[in-house]
Amino acid sequence: MSEVKSMNQDYQTTITQETPTLKAICQVLEEAGVEYLFGLPGGNMSKMYPYLYGNENIKPILVRHEQVASIMSEVYGRLTGKPGVYTSQGAWAIANGTMGAIEALQGSSPMMILTDMSDNAPYSQHAPYQIGTGEYGGYDVKKAMEAVTKYTTAVYSPEQAVQSTQIALKHSLSGNPGPVSVVFHSNSINGVVDSTSSPKIYHTQHYFKFSEKTEDSNKIQKAADELAKAAKPFIIAGSGVHRSKAYGELKALAEQIGAPIGTTAGGKTSIEETHPNAVGVMGNWGQDVANKFLQEADVVLVVGSRLTPTDTVFESLDLIDPARQTLIQIDIEEKNASWTYPVDQTLIGDAKAILTQIIDNLNNNGKNVDPKEVEKRIAEITYQKDLLGFMEVEEGKSDVRPILTQRVVKEIEKVIDEKTIITLDSGENRVFMTNLLKSKAPGSIIAPTASGAMGYSMPAALATKLVHPDHEVLAVCGDGSFPMTMNALLTAVQYDLKIVVLVMNNSSLGWVKNNQGDKVIASTYDDCDFSAMAKSFGCEGIRVTDPDKIGEALETAFRSEKCTVIDVITTDTESYKKAQSSLMQNR
Repeated sequence: MSEVKSMNQDYQTTITQETPTLKAICQVLEEAGVEYLFGLPGGNMSKMYPYLYGNENIKPILVRHEQVASIMSEVYGRLTGKPGVYTSQGAWAIANGTMGAIEALQGSSPMMILTDMSDNAPYSQHAPYQIGTGEYGGYDVKKAMEAVTKYTTAVYSPEQAVQSTQIALKHSLSGNPGPVSVVFHSNSINGVVDSTSSPKIYHTQHYFKFSEKTEDSNKIQKAADELAKAAKPFIIAGSGVHRSKAYGELKALAEQIGAPIGTTAGGKTSIEETHPNAVGVMGNWGQDVANKFLQEADVVLVVGSRLTPTDTVFESLDLIDPARQTLIQIDIEEKNASWTYPVDQTLIGDAKAILTQIIDNLNNNGKNVDPKEVEKRIAEITYQKDLLGFMEVEEGKSDVRPILTQRVVKEIEKVIDEKTIITLDSGENRVFMTNLLKSKAPGSIIAPTASGAMGYSMPAALATKLVHPDHEVLAVCGDGSFPMTMNALLTAVQYDLKIVVLVMNNSSLGWVKNNQGDKVIASTYDDCDFSAMAKSFGCEGIRVTDPDKIGEALETAFRSEKCTVIDVITTDTESYKKAQSSLMQNR
């Protein structure tokens, strides 16, 4: 009898009879292990916050704009593998807060948006001021959210609200992770949950039962055979390596067979680029050495990448050609396999689990590559990196003023260590960082490579600091991106999140301007002192005009007890085209 009672208690939720709906939702989040609620109170969702007062397990993080909350929840999900949760009023969740959802949808980060229809039942179909039910005269929150999420549900009763939140959390994590949304009607928000009613409400953790996501042993053996007999194997590491946290397994396999690892832009830092097997980013924004080894490979293992056009120099057959190369693709989502290219073998499942299977198969069946051959392959990688100037350019040593972007990147590289995490933005600053910054640790760069969003780096840095408080966090952005989310500095000050922000300030939208030739229009603006702005927000601010002072400014900022903005005055003459690989430039 006691055994049965114990089992029943295990299924019991913390939600009791006659619990207000939003209190019950908070308890669902607590049962799910949610640590933070990112958001801006508004509409009916404001009624959720009193139930978090004094809660020791869930901390609300107040932002000044929904875009910041959205990005913070996406990055939290990306880093932890748990859904990042944000909430705001329906209209503004749509209008301001979907950037993170777009990145999460295309980049496979688990996150959840909790929002409302801002209606006033029983008048939900009347006078459409802020009413998002999709009824006569109003806008449709659910329909808008469906466009940018993996799954969206609208709820109209208290019990439905609880179960739908649990199911949404499950969907955010199952299969290919992604963003989900729960849209509350006022009838659900203003009701109470009866835990004894039907349908029954169970503990949230029981919705998180997933398979191991491994692959059939015969398919693993076939893939291992191909890699073992390859004369010139090559491993492509995509963003799926980050999502799976498969860093150790990726490195172990490469070392075992002597394969060079090239990453996609989204997969950058799947392996530290100081590692002997690392050949940097491939494709449009990559290193010539990465593209060279990929071109010459006979067997290519693709790990967690959809092989987008910018990863493949617009699907150049000189880089990847299924007619002359054996392609093996690992992906957690079956629809991603054999998508861009027809591949010889697909391995569907979690990257970490499948790489482990391949390594075990090689070890257990005596298929390991001869150590002398591995040593020879590593020597060739080293030789080609030296020959082709791996991540080194003359501009990186230049003393020119205004400062060259390449010099800024190399100065950052000198100062950071294995515990520094860098968040990037969009624009020329990001492609130069992608191309030239030699990373020193796996998972040390976070960028909006799925969406290419501006205004990303500072909110991303805040979420990163929450997840990794013992790491130094550096946000790198351009002067086009910085103003878009500079309100994030207020959140940094409020919650004592000591991040460092480096702005490459050339008073222009560099990518746009460099595409305009002699007809420059709507892409330049007057100089703005972002360091002075930072001080007015309660941060430290440093302005740098001398390239020799960049390192000193970074060291000072990392030692500071405050969030610090470094405003580096850079040239507007260096084009993003210099960060392109030779294969792309010759296309």
